[in-house]
Amino acid sequence: MKDALRSDFMKRILNFLSITLLFIILYFVFNNKAKNTIENKPIPTEAANKEIVYNNCYEVDMKWAGKSTYISFLFVELNRSKTTNNLDDLLSQKDKIKILNISSQNLRELPEILFQFPNLEQLDISDNHFENVEKLINDLARLPKLKLLAMRHCGLYRLPSNLIKLKKLIGLALGQNIKMLELGESIGDLTNLRYLSLRRNKKLKYLPEAIGNLKCLEYISIAATGLTELRDELTYCENLKNITANASKIKYLPDELGRLKNLKILNLGANSIEKIPESIGDLTQLIDLSLGTNELSYLPETISKLENLYSISLELNRFKMFPLQVLKLKNLRYLDLHNNSFRVIPIEVVDLPKLKRIYVDHELISAQNILMLKERNSKIEIEKRDALRLAPNKPKRKN
Repeated sequence: MKDALRSDFMKRILNFLSITLLFIILYFVFNNKAKNTIENKPIPTEAANKEIVYNNCYEVDMKWAGKSTYISFLFVELNRSKTTNNLDDLLSQKDKIKILNISSQNLRELPEILFQFPNLEQLDISDNHFENVEKLINDLARLPKLKLLAMRHCGLYRLPSNLIKLKKLIGLALGQNIKMLELGESIGDLTNLRYLSLRRNKKLKYLPEAIGNLKCLEYISIAATGLTELRDELTYCENLKNITANASKIKYLPDELGRLKNLKILNLGANSIEKIPESIGDLTQLIDLSLGTNELSYLPETISKLENLYSISLELNRFKMFPLQVLKLKNLRYLDLHNNSFRVIPIEVVDLPKLKRIYVDHELISAQNILMLKERNSKIEIEKRDALRLAPNKPKRKN
């Protein structure tokens, strides 16, 4: 009896050990297989990595300013910060410092003490002419949390090729670099940029092809530059909400402008534009459209599809007849028409349900026409305005 029990016990032990051994073998087999799968998995290409970044773009701080303007407040704190003349005075609280303004210090390179501020996120180094811009970028890369950088009036000719070292930047202000002849393709490496300002770079005549890589870009200012066109690649920046491109030399707009489905502000005033592309009708989020002081004589029919448009500026163009497409803009509040060649404003314009104010040219639109508009809708303000009297560099009246 005891021998039978002993034999049964031994069988149970052997079965248990066999099952345990089987699980151990299976564990190592599958573990190694999984490990090999991970190790042999192709490394994502740079393009794939960029795609991941693009798909995870987040909004920064585009906000309403007043009743109708939708702008970025990203640089507000940095722009308001006072210049720090002595960084030594701040070392006692170096871990708390997130914003520094060291503009206008006659710097030729960044001071070594700057890198003792490990949590610095916003930096203004404007109005300093750095001797070696590549070294400057290498030094800035030593600030691991840097997100906003202002380099206005730094005498830049172009951006260096090592700009990718600042890939964490979400805001870059490069205005008033009056010697800048080209931006450089390296700008396309800053794939996290939400804000880019190039305003008042008067010698900058074109944007690089790589501008289309900035898929997260929300705001771009190219006002008062030498640009003659908005290149097609800019329409790949599908997160754009504000394009400020007034007072430049732009003649041509991309046919595929309508790709920018999220665009809310489009300021093209004071350029040399003769034609608006048909695709503008696809910009259904647009609230503010500035086309004043250009060479326009007509608007495309598709502009009547801009159902969210709040304000449109058409002053100082070459319209010989009132642009009837305006009559279909049911959300329009402000209409700027002065200094065009037409002498009659159709009475139906005051039937627009939300219209509050019309700017007209008192030298062209008759008092009787204005009286008829007011009688039709007494709530609408009709303001007589002559752009020639308001502009400091008075342009000639267009015939």
